[in-house]
Amino acid sequence: MKKYYALLFTAILYCGVGLLTSCTAYEDNPTTSQDLFEQEMTAALADAQTYGPQTEAIAREVAAHFKGYVTDINYKTRESATRKCITDNSSPYDLRDLARTTIVAGWDSIEIKPVINYLVSTATERGIFGRYKHQTSDYGYWGDLVNLKFEKLYTEIQVKTYGMFYGAQPEDVVRSVIGDSLYTVIHTKSGVEPGLSHHYYEIMRADTSSEATVAHYKQLAIEYHSRFEHLND
Repeated sequence: MKKYYALLFTAILYCGVGLLTSCTAYEDNPTTSQDLFEQEMTAALADAQTYGPQTEAIAREVAAHFKGYVTDINYKTRESATRKCITDNSSPYDLRDLARTTIVAGWDSIEIKPVINYLVSTATERGIFGRYKHQTSDYGYWGDLVNLKFEKLYTEIQVKTYGMFYGAQPEDVVRSVIGDSLYTVIHTKSGVEPGLSHHYYEIMRADTSSEATVAHYKQLAIEYHSRFEHLND
């Protein structure tokens, strides 16, 4: 009995307040814990639907100020969100991208900096600024995101240059967001097809990829992303 209580106490210290809701938390009562997690997931996904339109509206407001573009709001599926919780050992409300959209504006980091600043300022003034993060990688990809905070839920607005958006999305999506004319300019100047950034990333992160395969595609990704530098020169 003493051993049981010692193990339980250790589990509580390790899991903290997420004991009942975390996907991989210690489960003294598996059925109850799973039920509580599913209830929280349902609530978080509902909140995403509630605050998604407001997130998209702010993104469109900011983009319009800089004559940029915005993707329609995208919602994480229950399956995808659950998988992310398991991978990150987190609860549904820890996820910051259950509702997300992207602002596409500018050719380089200098041109999109004012967009980011304006977005942060707008969110701060309205009391919903969550955090700002600049993302980089060792395979050439980079981007920025701003999280908005509503009650318990975070939503996400990414900010990307024309080139990085082109590299991350398939042709039909790129054309539908930035238009055929701008698509043609990027395609002609870069000399590469759209959407390969995600393709290379999936190969590099696959469990079945060998070190040699990862190294090969990493180099391809670096060269690919370099094609989007100085497109407006």
